[in-house]
Amino acid sequence: MAYMSRENAENIVCQRGWLSKMPETFRKRLLQHALLLKFEAGQIIFQPGDPAGGIYGLVAGTVVVSTAPPDSKPRLIHIALPGGWTGEDSFMTGQPRRIELVAQSDTWVMHVPLENMEEMAIHAPENIRAFGVISILSSDSLLRIVHDLQKKSVSARIASVLHRICWTSSTPVCVSQENLSIIANTSRKQVNSTIQQFVAAGWIEISYRSITVINPSALRQYSEQAK
Repeated sequence: MAYMSRENAENIVCQRGWLSKMPETFRKRLLQHALLLKFEAGQIIFQPGDPAGGIYGLVAGTVVVSTAPPDSKPRLIHIALPGGWTGEDSFMTGQPRRIELVAQSDTWVMHVPLENMEEMAIHAPENIRAFGVISILSSDSLLRIVHDLQKKSVSARIASVLHRICWTSSTPVCVSQENLSIIANTSRKQVNSTIQQFVAAGWIEISYRSITVINPSALRQYSEQAK
């Protein structure tokens, strides 16, 4: 992946997602503490049981999110989008990590260490509520995931996943058909057939282990109408 400048990274996380919803004074203070980090493809950012740590905001690349109930093996449930943040659970609970983040491609993130989050909370207690908003947004995403999985149509579930993981109509997302089948709760054969259908319709383009969503509105409409 090409070099990511600090200026571009800050622009991305301030234009969409959690940080874009925060007051300007909060954004500036947070970014004063944020570190711009790069992870290689396949590198684990953190996993269940890791010591408590700070938050991570995706700038560029593809990150898969896996989790499970206690004493169960984490399973892939989501592919993170630029502007999305996670890791706030350690700040809220003081407990070890509960989910797994793995870079699927070369990835840039903004990282705010736990000690800096705690300093911000001491300086201005209302910042605790600001950090808590990350959990609310994550709950909204999980609600949509459950809603989409309840669709009886396999192709509708696949269309829903593709719509969820796209954030522009020009940026490819690194995702395999195997991972799509896991998230959509179907088989690779059904994913392959549906993908070819969407390519023929002009809604997506495919290349090696990546998909570019060309017409997200068509996918969303299809996912809600398919039976």
